[in-house]
Amino acid sequence: MVLYGANEKVLGMTKRKTYTLRFILELLVLFSVLLTVLIGVISSIRVNTASLTANFLENNFHYARKLASNTTEVLQGMQNAMDALALRSSRQPIPPAELQDWFAANKNFFHSILIADAQGTIRQIVPMVEGAEPGTKLTSPAAKQAILLKKHLISKPYVGVTGRLILLVSAPLFDHQGQYKGFVGGTIYLEDSNVLNRMLKEHFYGDGSYVYVVDEDGRLIFHPVQARLGESVAMNPAIQKALARENGSAEVVNSKGDSFFAGYAYEPITGWGIVSQTPTSRVNESNLQLLKSLLATALPFLLIIIGIVWLLAKNISNSLSRLAHFSGGTVKTGRKGTEIPMTTSKIYEVQKLYQSTRMAMRLVNKRLIKLQTEVRIDGLTRLYNRKMFDYTLQDHIKNKTPFSLVMLDIDHFKKINDTYGHVMGDEVLKLVSKTMLEQTREDDLCFRYGGEEFAILILDANQKLAYHIAERLRYAVAALENPTTSTITISLGIASFPLDGSKPIQLVTSADQALYLSKQQGRNQTTLFTSARHDVEALP
Repeated sequence: MVLYGANEKVLGMTKRKTYTLRFILELLVLFSVLLTVLIGVISSIRVNTASLTANFLENNFHYARKLASNTTEVLQGMQNAMDALALRSSRQPIPPAELQDWFAANKNFFHSILIADAQGTIRQIVPMVEGAEPGTKLTSPAAKQAILLKKHLISKPYVGVTGRLILLVSAPLFDHQGQYKGFVGGTIYLEDSNVLNRMLKEHFYGDGSYVYVVDEDGRLIFHPVQARLGESVAMNPAIQKALARENGSAEVVNSKGDSFFAGYAYEPITGWGIVSQTPTSRVNESNLQLLKSLLATALPFLLIIIGIVWLLAKNISNSLSRLAHFSGGTVKTGRKGTEIPMTTSKIYEVQKLYQSTRMAMRLVNKRLIKLQTEVRIDGLTRLYNRKMFDYTLQDHIKNKTPFSLVMLDIDHFKKINDTYGHVMGDEVLKLVSKTMLEQTREDDLCFRYGGEEFAILILDANQKLAYHIAERLRYAVAALENPTTSTITISLGIASFPLDGSKPIQLVTSADQALYLSKQQGRNQTTLFTSARHDVEALP
């Protein structure tokens, strides 16, 4: 009896909590599947974040640089207008009616035009402005600087007698003996509607992106919030780089503590800094949508896989479960001489577990790979996107594969958007993309380069074949029945590797130059860029 009691005590001490093989298999497979999904989701979000960040920085940089170039052209046009008026006024006094005609011809540029003598007294002004009538002596810093320098001047923005923020564009007046007689000037009210702020406002979108401009001292002279005009933002990193005559892009935190993807550019005539920026929160919003899409797509597959694994685990564990029950029953009843049944299913079950797990991983990974691939596809046109274009172009050049690059642009696309709306504009983009796929060969690659620009890589093609494919596409687009009820046309430029460039940037530049020539010569045509300067008709 003592021995029996001792044996019971030992059995009690060695008893531990155990888990069934079925539970362990289910837990293992579930953990593996969830971990794979998690890794796939994290990878997709990282790829999406990197892609969007690069796109926002690049787009804002190019737009800021474009605005700086356009601003330079507008300011130069204003200065030329004042130079012409100064030349006319230096010959003989301008009658009021003629000065009125000058103002009417330039009212898109200026809010008023004036003629002042060498002492800064206004002699003529159109239209009449309260506080600045003929006979009034100008005391603004801009007027004093124009008289002091006696040369062309685009002033710093200043607050005029009317309380407005003003920019003065002036040209000196000299008589036939070269004596200084005063200046002519055109004023722009920066807070009112003018050619500059109309151009800058074109960038405003509903996603929080906007443009602002600072003068050479870092003070805001254009901003969507007019109350901030005149505020100094010189400590902003993007402003510091722009005023240091740098052009580029960076992720910055503004004076209000908000984070942006900013592109900045320097305007050389005035020394202004122009910044185009997009909130970094746009990336988080996109990642949230991507996460929802991934989960919505993967969840049904995950549930199916879990159901299959539950059945497999049940089948795999049956023989071992019976063996465990048999062994437990034998120990519990104390039966002796009962022979434990032989089984050869252990290795088979391990193999089946491995195979089912591998099958599950393949199903999930296949779907995740597909979802990651979609990150490289343009969501609107379903063509390859700009990132895929850069990669493919570099890869073909690296492998020295001959090909032709076609860059094309929808003519007057902004007019389509302005006339019919962005929804109709999107339909036109999709229609042109569909036509590109139909008119190119199976091995050719079509890309959306950006906005209304597209690109085609025509593989193993000489210039003649590339030209004919481009022309076929151009005629097909012009013949399309489209929702705008007007004819859609495209302009195309062609460059070939390695003839027209041995590096990606050289090849794209060559094709862009050919495209630009197509537009310059009237649009709706194809231009072939060739280092030998052959015309298309001269091709064999």
